[in-house]
Amino acid sequence: MYYVISDIHGCHAEMMDALSHWDKENETLIVLGDLIDRGPDSLNVVQTLRELKEVAPDRVVVLKGNHDESFTAWLLDTPEEELGFYYMPSHEETVRSFYGYDPENVQKCKRDSRKQRGQHIRHLFIKELHFLARLPMVHETENCIFVHAGINLNIQDWRDDERCMNEIRNPFIYSKKQAPKRVFFGHTPTGLIRDDKSDCSIWMSDHGDKIGIDGGCVFGRQLNALKVSEDGDIMQTIAIHKKTGASLCV
Repeated sequence: MYYVISDIHGCHAEMMDALSHWDKENETLIVLGDLIDRGPDSLNVVQTLRELKEVAPDRVVVLKGNHDESFTAWLLDTPEEELGFYYMPSHEETVRSFYGYDPENVQKCKRDSRKQRGQHIRHLFIKELHFLARLPMVHETENCIFVHAGINLNIQDWRDDERCMNEIRNPFIYSKKQAPKRVFFGHTPTGLIRDDKSDCSIWMSDHGDKIGIDGGCVFGRQLNALKVSEDGDIMQTIAIHKKTGASLCV
């Protein structure tokens, strides 16, 4: 059995609520990327999942999302003198979480230049950065593909296009071509897929080959979790609602 969540985006409290439904002895946890950005507690999300992976490496799969990739590319691949130039506003909340929220660190974050912010995180959190940077793009089983955004269905072997795994949206979601296995993905909130922002439950394509699970938690909606059999059948859905933290099991 698999226990699947996605697009946590710094919502640590909601993630912990979702993890309370995970059967550690019988289910493999699979996180479909975008651990960070937008939400208030990205550092805790990264550290919690890193610790879980260290304790149970065979029971925890954490994939890389586009936000995780751009954050580590900025901090690990950019020459030090250019850190300020490549600073992205989308990482602002993540940077704040890496500084911490006690008054002294809040003021330090405000005072530091963009370059100094990059240097600060590089110096103090290299283990967390390496954890994010080394995350795989995809997890494939006999009957399922788990990925952040989707796969390229227009090439002979979808595995050859890693960029699509992190960035694709409509060409995958609305493609009439069937996927070779059932694909579980996040990245695009399900309310946007069905053009109804009030419905953030999981989305399934007409053929049942694509399952979207991003409930837009960081935008005030919900964190979806799925219990999935090894055959790819959805056994249970769990919704962790952003505003109340209450969970609804179906």
